[in-house]
Amino acid sequence: MLSDLKYAFRQLAKSPGFTTVAVLTLALGIGFSTSTFSTTNAFLLRDVPYPESGRLVRVFRTSRQSLTRPHAPGNIMEIGETAASFSGFALYNEDNYALGEPGQSAEQVSGLAVTADFFNVLRVQPALGRGFAAGDDQPDKGRIAVITHRAWMRRYGGDPGVIGRTVRLNSQPFTIIGVLPPAFEAPLVWGPSEFIIPQIQFPGFRTQRTNAFLHCVARLKPGVSLHQAQAELGTIATRLAKEYPKENGGDGLRVVKLHDSNLDGTSRSLTWLMTGLSLTMLLIACANLASLQVARALGRSRDFAVRAALGGNRRQLMGPLLAESMVLALIGGSLGLLVASWSNNAVGRFLIINNEAGFSLPLDWRVVVFALLSSLLSGLAFGLAPAWLAAGARAAEALKEGSRSATASRSHQRLKCILIVGELALALALVGIAASFGVGAKLFSHRPLGWQPDGLFAGYVVLPMNRYPDDARRRDFQRAVLDRLAAIPGVKHAALSTNLPVYAIGGARPLIVEGQPAPERGREPIAESGSVSSDFFAALQISLKQGALFSTALKADDPPVAIVNEAFAQRFWPGENPIGRRVRFADRERWMQIVGVVGNVRMAVRADEPETRLQLYRPLVQTSPNYFTIALRADMSPEMLAPAVRQAVAALDADLPVARAGSLRAEIDRMLSNVNLMTINLGISATMGLLIAAIGLFGVISQLAIQRTRDIGVRIALGAHYRDIMGMVLGEGVRLLVIGVALGVPAFLALNIFVQRTIPEVPLPGLWLLATNIAVLTGTMLLACWLPAHRATRVNPVEALRAE
Repeated sequence: MLSDLKYAFRQLAKSPGFTTVAVLTLALGIGFSTSTFSTTNAFLLRDVPYPESGRLVRVFRTSRQSLTRPHAPGNIMEIGETAASFSGFALYNEDNYALGEPGQSAEQVSGLAVTADFFNVLRVQPALGRGFAAGDDQPDKGRIAVITHRAWMRRYGGDPGVIGRTVRLNSQPFTIIGVLPPAFEAPLVWGPSEFIIPQIQFPGFRTQRTNAFLHCVARLKPGVSLHQAQAELGTIATRLAKEYPKENGGDGLRVVKLHDSNLDGTSRSLTWLMTGLSLTMLLIACANLASLQVARALGRSRDFAVRAALGGNRRQLMGPLLAESMVLALIGGSLGLLVASWSNNAVGRFLIINNEAGFSLPLDWRVVVFALLSSLLSGLAFGLAPAWLAAGARAAEALKEGSRSATASRSHQRLKCILIVGELALALALVGIAASFGVGAKLFSHRPLGWQPDGLFAGYVVLPMNRYPDDARRRDFQRAVLDRLAAIPGVKHAALSTNLPVYAIGGARPLIVEGQPAPERGREPIAESGSVSSDFFAALQISLKQGALFSTALKADDPPVAIVNEAFAQRFWPGENPIGRRVRFADRERWMQIVGVVGNVRMAVRADEPETRLQLYRPLVQTSPNYFTIALRADMSPEMLAPAVRQAVAALDADLPVARAGSLRAEIDRMLSNVNLMTINLGISATMGLLIAAIGLFGVISQLAIQRTRDIGVRIALGAHYRDIMGMVLGEGVRLLVIGVALGVPAFLALNIFVQRTIPEVPLPGLWLLATNIAVLTGTMLLACWLPAHRATRVNPVEALRAE
């Protein structure tokens, strides 16, 4: 083996051109594949950074429409107290808090409200100070907070004296009692949390079963599997549905690993797809290098024949070429890690996670193992077949004069043709899906939405429950802020709503429709429900189809009313007038009368299938949520409105920040930036795959032309014209191209169907793009064939015949 390695290094040193091309090709192929896998590793494989993290799970409430619903306090407390599968069980609620620091404007920060045993379940304790003790989540305890490491460094410069410091959260003083270690950070699970406070168990907390807002994290007991825990939770869910049919009928429970709990199926599928496509580019590179190795093996056939004649067995004959391939692969893989590190840094800076730019994509042991395996498999992939052919060369044939045209040469050429056909098929599939995804992403960001985000200002406000505990106070504040916003110079329409149709207009809720057959509990139709002020539809330019919009004179105690979208009206009253019909939520007794029908709206950044196409809007004055979105349409740019909006809100409550205030279009573009990164990644892989395939075809046609030099010389001597020689040489390339396209089209169509099913809201282009891709591939490959064909037409017949 050592002698094979020494021989391999000598041979590679004799061919610096081939060695350089091979190493660079592998470095780029392995590097970009490893970088893409780093993303997959960070999002799907890397566990949360806690002791025995494999036993940490989340329990979700499920329904027919969703598998990830939160829990009502009474239900989840009972689950935690009765389930025997868990050694620890903690509750938490992700929330936003208004942070007020002396001399600074109020700022909205992310945080968690947790039960007292939260840190014990995770087995993470503060690096400074202390965590929460039993009873800290009771109403009679003082207000305390633990801060994360990122908040400690970002806001307090790592000052150890922060313990005991008082901060204002939601206008209330909280004493900082601890600082968490960096190991707590898990942005994919907890988001960009900075402050963690006790989840106060207010009176009635343990019996409240209607307001679902809590999540839970639990630790499995030793020896208890996920399957066993799921079986027990299924029994508990059945019991809860029987005991509390109104609140829990039709609901189930689902347990998943903590690190798997925050990515949906669409994100998982796309992440794996990206890794698979980058490996496709690496496979094209390996096929091309295999073709080059075949050519080198053919040039050394006499050397291998001599070794065989001297008694060398197949393993000894294969060893030198395999050793060369593995040396090239390991050098390329080492450089590939450098490429991956650079790529990860570049990609990580632009990744948007939880509305924050920047995410670490480290080269951990999984990534290094992936790079090593990619290198070893690449070495085998492009070295094994050439080595096998070389070892099988017949000594007598190879030692004959003119052996380059012997049977072994034809075997080599056949293998090269098979490899180039595979390259062309993979290149078409890769270029096709990259172009399809890129065009689809462009169409997605500019598709008709049924509303107009351009020129719209957006900002987000959360009313603290401790200062706005009832509907009347929230309603008064919302009315006052709406008046101030409408008075800002240049503002045409000012609106408040629970949400804007960026990802969802609100939560999906089951419905009862008057006059329709009563559905089985848990199988009711659902609609997305949001609360809006009267000018919401004008601000967003949502068209009115029937009836009327909400009146500005509407009062909280007026009979409940609602506006539905066209899909809602067509679902329940096709061909009939829906105005005056009544609906209600399945968990409410009061009926809402339909007063208007508006156009359907699409979510600006949601690429997967929504839970429902039915949309229902309620008047904000009759719901008064504690969080709302500001939407303004004005004569000036949205960015210029931010100071005036903040001033209008601060004039009513100086401790209320307006988060993410500015252009809604800029916010949407920022949320779609990850899609753009995917498009760029695919574009790089596709371009590299296309170029590598073109280089491979160029090499094959060049060698064919060289092998037929005498034939070409004879034809020219007999009067063959330029077009005759061009046709003969180009014909070989066209034949390979046609076979490659025939194999590549089904692969592209299969990938396109997979992407369409994964992201159905993205309008992927039709067959015209496939035709364009085939044209691009054909043009590129014909150019690669034309160069050696043109050179062949310039063969001197006398020199060609003399050479033979």
